[in-house]
Amino acid sequence: MDKKDDSVLFLLRDIKELVFGIALSLLGGILLFASTLDWEADELFLILSFPVLAYGVFHIWNGWTNHKLVEKNGEGQKKEEQGGPHAL
Repeated sequence: MDKKDDSVLFLLRDIKELVFGIALSLLGGILLFASTLDWEADELFLILSFPVLAYGVFHIWNGWTNHKLVEKNGEGQKKEEQGGPHAL
């Protein structure tokens, strides 16, 4: 597997983290909203909503900021040595 495929896999992993985090944040928000309703389990919903919401925000943050830069060392020099666009 070459480096181009690796960068696509890293991007897909980041997108998966973002989607999972958004789903968890929505679930935490729904639980927080359900805790305001006059049900018998409103305290349970309130207790469960904050960790789920925090875990969702963590996944969103991780998917948004966790990027791996794949550098190809020496590739720019090889193109110049072969008479690439920047060769004199």
